[in-house]
Amino acid sequence: KSFYRFIMSFNSVLGQSQPKKILHNALQNNSVAHAYLFYGQVSVGKKKLAIALAKTLNCKGSDPLEAFEECDSCLKIERRVHPDFFFIEPEKSTPTAREAVIKIDAIRELQKKLGFLPYEGRKKVVVVDSAELMNPQAANSFLKTLEEPPSATVLILVSSNPNRLLPTLLSRCQGIQFHRLSPTHIREIIQSQYA
Repeated sequence: KSFYRFIMSFNSVLGQSQPKKILHNALQNNSVAHAYLFYGQVSVGKKKLAIALAKTLNCKGSDPLEAFEECDSCLKIERRVHPDFFFIEPEKSTPTAREAVIKIDAIRELQKKLGFLPYEGRKKVVVVDSAELMNPQAANSFLKTLEEPPSATVLILVSSNPNRLLPTLLSRCQGIQFHRLSPTHIREIIQSQYA
C-alpha cells in the first residue's frame, strides 16, 4: 500500500527522480532509515519531499490509488498539527537578529516529545528544515537523538549547505542528494503558482 501512496504523494515534487527512487525502494523493502539528510540547492523540493514522506508513512487512506492525501492524517501533516509530525525551522531570537537559528530549547522540547510512542500514526516523523542553522548546542543535543534514535521515529534533516553541519551528524544520516531542476520543471512550478 505505501508503495502506491508514495507514487501518488510524490507526483507533486517535480524532477528529483533519484531521491524518489531511493525512498521508493526503502518503502517497498520496508527498510526506511531512521535518519536522512536531504541536501542540495535551495528550492529544489527537499522540504516538500520530506513532508510527502511523512504523509506516506502515516497515511490512513483506505484506497492508496485514490486521493489519499485527503485522509485525516495527511491533512494534519500538511497543516503541521499532526501529533506525530514535528517540523523544526530556524527562528530569529529578536526582530533585529541578523540570522535565524535553531536553538537548543527547540531540540530539547522535541526530545521530550520523542520519548513517547506514536500517538496517532505509525511513525513519528521529524523534519528539521535548514538544519545547518542549528547552533552548536542544538547540534550537539540533536546528535544524542541520532546516536540513540527513539523507536518508530524517522528523522529528516533538510540542508542546502551540509558542509556547515557537524561531521558526526552527517555520518549518522543516510544522505540523499537533490539536483538542480531542469528549465522545464522550473517553468511548470512558475506556471502552477500563477494558474
